[in-house]
Amino acid sequence: MAEQKQGNPAVVGLAGFGLTTLVLQFHNVGWMGIGLVVWLGLIFGGLAQMVAGLQEKSTGNNFGYCAFTSYGCFWIALAL
Repeated sequence: MAEQKQGNPAVVGLAGFGLTTLVLQFHNVGWMGIGLVVWLGLIFGGLAQMVAGLQEKSTGNNFGYCAFTSYGCFWIALAL
């Protein structure tokens, strides 16, 4: 029986980082309110990146593990 291959969690981590950073900059230039930034920072920029980082650890990618979990913690702290 063939071993089932795990998908690449970096896609979710990079998307969470990129979208949350973009929305934060939209807030900084005055194009939108803070509400969406807070929710994206908690859920997509924070929680999703934390999960992606933990999945990176299980694939053996130490850099992805360190980067995504630390950025996830940053976004959660910023949103709170």
